Amino acid sequence: MHTNYLGIDFGTSNCTAGRLDTGGQPELLALGANSPYLSSALYLPWPDDFDAEDEEQKKPSLAQLLRQPDRALLGQAAHDRYSAAPLGGVFIRSPKSMLGSRLTPLQTQLYQQVCSLMLTHIHRRADQSAGHNNQHSAEFAVIGRPIHFQGIDGSDGDARAEALLRHAAAQAGFREVQFAYEPVAAAVEYERTLTAEQLVLVVDIGGGTSDISLIRLGPGHARVADRSKDLLSHAGRRLGGVDMDIKLAIYGLMPLLGRGSLALNGKPLPSALFSDAVNIIDIYAQEQFYQPASAKQITQLLEIAAEPALVTRLQHLHQQHLSYYLVQQAEQAKIELAEAAATQVQLDRLQSGLATVLDQAMLDHALYVEMNGLRGLINECVAAAGVKPDQIFLTGGASAAPGVKRQLQHLLPDVPLIAGDRFGSVGKGLCTLAALHFG
Repeated sequence: MHTNYLGIDFGTSNCTAGRLDTGGQPELLALGANSPYLSSALYLPWPDDFDAEDEEQKKPSLAQLLRQPDRALLGQAAHDRYSAAPLGGVFIRSPKSMLGSRLTPLQTQLYQQVCSLMLTHIHRRADQSAGHNNQHSAEFAVIGRPIHFQGIDGSDGDARAEALLRHAAAQAGFREVQFAYEPVAAAVEYERTLTAEQLVLVVDIGGGTSDISLIRLGPGHARVADRSKDLLSHAGRRLGGVDMDIKLAIYGLMPLLGRGSLALNGKPLPSALFSDAVNIIDIYAQEQFYQPASAKQITQLLEIAAEPALVTRLQHLHQQHLSYYLVQQAEQAKIELAEAAATQVQLDRLQSGLATVLDQAMLDHALYVEMNGLRGLINECVAAAGVKPDQIFLTGGASAAPGVKRQLQHLLPDVPLIAGDRFGSVGKGLCTLAALHFG
């Protein structure tokens, strides 16, 4: 079997890559420090001659920083540097979230460069692994993709996203790339455990998208590369864990920074800046938020706020570049609320001793639209297939959100629910599909 291929889960929150081992089992490579998971994050430090404290000095643009890719930090190293020095550069997380959207030519180029940086890192790690195991350099790849990257412009948006990733993969050193639906890849991994044919509803809720597929699985289908005949229906939209984190930050944490508070005239303060502050999935929006114009708008809010102490915290967030910090606290709260009725969130970097309690009611309120959207996707998929599944296979990092299981148990109460490897099922399935395509 050839080994110059990879199955790549280019995820919104984490990436994995791997191939089948000599025994035909999926094996994920170490992309991080002793971990198969590479956090989808980059940190681009300012040039050595740039002084972030000098307000008169113009900040380098993102395009300028990307011209020095060797200075970029990826994965956990990016998180660590941001945590230690949020003012020392530009932190980027979840670039996949914007693929397929209506980007300008410049924005398309920027996202392509960011994706290329990540895929180059993956390619180098694979080559290092190949060198240790007398294997060939990775030339071919099957990359996972959601049913719909964005939902904007339908198939046209999906085609734009695929084209961008193809160019990024070519820049990273891959000679040929195929794409496979992420829920189908997860199904292929689950299929290895089956001894009889089943109709399985795969519910894959990742960092950026929710994908639902009803697929026929079983030992008799396991060596088939093209599973289109087994895929009875699918539905998907951009609705994932990072969106949930942002919503929880907006509804649960941003009131501490003035969202929803009143102006001196008794009217609510304008809400746009509070949402912009935590819109971490849009690289361009974050770059704009940290321009002087936003600082001026926050100063204007301070002048009209009935509770200026709250808006002072927003000003501190802006001055210290703490957008990702705030969303990270919301993400941790969401994780803890999967097991607890309530959790305390500490926000000491915004103000010493600042804390709040988030509970299940707040989480349900923040994710109301998301859970309704998920219910619609499940109903759409089952109705399109015209059959009831034998099993539900649940995967994806955001599938642990309490509302997800409640939706499934309400809609399909008699169908057994099986939880897979939340972070690894898609990547392992892509290893198998890549072997079938290129092995």
